[in-house]
Amino acid sequence: MTRFFKKTTLYSVGAVVSALILFFSACTEVDDQLGVNIVPPGEQMEVRFATLEEGISNYLSYTDSIKCSGFDYAYFGRLRSEGLGNTTATALVQFGGGSRSDTIAYADRTKVADSMLIICDLKVLGGDTLKEQTFNVYPLKTRLRRDSTYYNSFDYMGAVKNWNGEGGKVEPMFTFKYSGKPNSADYYDTLRLTKGVGAEAFMQALLNTDKELCQNDTLFINTFNGLCIAPAEMSDKDAAIYGLNLQYDTTYGPESFLVLYAHDYLTADADKSVVDNIVRAYPITNNTTYSKQTAMTAFEQEYDAALDIESKLNVDTQSDEPLKNPATETWVQGVMGLTTTLEFDQSFIDALKALKPEGKNIFINQARVYVELADKDYLLYDYAPTRLGSYLKYSTINPVADYNYYYEANYDTKLNYGGEFNRTHGYYTMDLSIYMQQLLQGAEGVAPRVTLGMTAYEYMDPAVVKLAGTGSVKVEVTYTLLGD
Repeated sequence: MTRFFKKTTLYSVGAVVSALILFFSACTEVDDQLGVNIVPPGEQMEVRFATLEEGISNYLSYTDSIKCSGFDYAYFGRLRSEGLGNTTATALVQFGGGSRSDTIAYADRTKVADSMLIICDLKVLGGDTLKEQTFNVYPLKTRLRRDSTYYNSFDYMGAVKNWNGEGGKVEPMFTFKYSGKPNSADYYDTLRLTKGVGAEAFMQALLNTDKELCQNDTLFINTFNGLCIAPAEMSDKDAAIYGLNLQYDTTYGPESFLVLYAHDYLTADADKSVVDNIVRAYPITNNTTYSKQTAMTAFEQEYDAALDIESKLNVDTQSDEPLKNPATETWVQGVMGLTTTLEFDQSFIDALKALKPEGKNIFINQARVYVELADKDYLLYDYAPTRLGSYLKYSTINPVADYNYYYEANYDTKLNYGGEFNRTHGYYTMDLSIYMQQLLQGAEGVAPRVTLGMTAYEYMDPAVVKLAGTGSVKVEVTYTLLGD
């Protein structure tokens, strides 16, 4: 039985091997063209690749109508953008009626103001914090309104006044000197105000306010319209810009305060001795949930004369207006500064349309735009933005469809758009596939211009980069042709 079983097993294995040999032999006889004509020749897909470099011009652009109110910080100070020029930031803030340590009314007493300071949470926006700056503090003529829009080009000197009403040149009501804390990005500090023109009258007016006025936001802000904190003219231009925290913590309250120190004196006594110390704190915030306050920042750009920026600049040019002066070098700058606009003229659009043969449809799989730096200098790379955004309208931060920054930020995802700086090769790469498809189809509301600026959540960053100009941009297109 044992011997018979072994023979049977060997016989079975031999049969299986023979069957496999016949099976594989049969496979070599199969017609490998079977089914090739299921999709008719006119409807088969074909993937192609093209590089487009003609018909792209670079322009230097700028907008002076970016909204600068309603932010979490108000900025003040000066810094220098490497190789470009200086930026001045001026904070305009409001303060509300605050806490009072002198809530009881006494007879035979008079209140005398002593001094004032600002206790605040600060962040360093950028620059050299070791350099000391001098700041002027002015009272505002009228209140800032939370339902109004204020822009980066706001003329802050036209909004300030002398507190005690004298005519002529407006003089600072307070001044203070300040240098930041090295290696600290966010910290609490005290701005110690030195009294100037009208300071005594201003502090006394605050001290004389009654409890009812302090508790009525509208009346208080209409009486004390706010303060302007501006770098003094002689102050160092190559220093730093700081952000004054305007946020309101639901547990601890405002992050920043204007603080008044004063004394009660006995008026009945001959020596008028000090009876009590008075401290009043006035919250500086823009949180309209708890107050009617708001704040803004005015930005002023001063570019090096040798660059002749003014003659090359296109300021808030509408999409139906021609751009002027195609540039061999352009810039992208943070702190609401310069941008670069790429214009795709008719020759580029014609070349894009020529990718589609007659009788075919075209789908753009990927269109990568390469923008080179003007200076391949590793020392300058550290000043450059790590990423650029692409916009149809920069003043309203209206992006191209590929750069849906809102979706990216709120759904914790990474867009195919890219936009990052390639330090190895010295260029930025943006995937503008949807935008190019829209240009190809002549989509309504999509102009043949893209503005390159700081990313939507970083356009207050003080980064700066110089880009190579007209003739340096290329678009690499991967596309699929489909039958009609």
